[in-house]
Amino acid sequence: MEKNLAPKAEALYQAIMALFAEGADLNTLTVAEIARKAGIGKGTVYEYFDNKEEMIAGAIYYFATSSCKRMYEKLEEKESLHERMRLFFVSMDQEANDIMCFIRVLHMMLDNTAVSSRLQEMVKNKEAGEVLITDLVRKIIAAEVDVDGEKENDAAYLEMMALSRIICYALYQFKAKERIKVDAGFMREVLCRDFGRDVENFKAQKDGSPK
Repeated sequence: MEKNLAPKAEALYQAIMALFAEGADLNTLTVAEIARKAGIGKGTVYEYFDNKEEMIAGAIYYFATSSCKRMYEKLEEKESLHERMRLFFVSMDQEANDIMCFIRVLHMMLDNTAVSSRLQEMVKNKEAGEVLITDLVRKIIAAEVDVDGEKENDAAYLEMMALSRIICYALYQFKAKERIKVDAGFMREVLCRDFGRDVENFKAQKDGSPK
């Protein structure tokens, strides 16, 4: 963990993510269950958080940004698109404990619940230095287009293409790895190759388009 959290707040965050990883429905999870998992009295929870939704959204956001920041720093070591994309997938394997709920979190972001609303608000108002999945994707394609310049729309398209490959690998990791019996290294190379082809095809299309 990177921010200085009070020990009990940290324990509550860890308890929430442990329950999430175990398959708990965070929308029906109670303060009492979280406190019990953390080994903290229920009344103590409200010394740190106003309500359950704030605590749960905070835990998800905190662990997501911490994991993304570590992965972002690793991406800075690589120069080529293929190397960055491959390193991202390798990092997904290494950060499995933190991002194993990746698909469920994405699904939760689309829910019309109090936790989802709070999480979306935190994403919208993220502070400088906090890293989210969108920042990672932009880092991957940074050398291909100007992510903050006149080609910003092009960057947005390529970001969605990269994100689709990332979701594919996340599904492979946590849903299909045992069933389809495909080696992780092979899967990573196929996805890197396919995204590289996506980028080259996109560039060729843009270069051939009318000015």
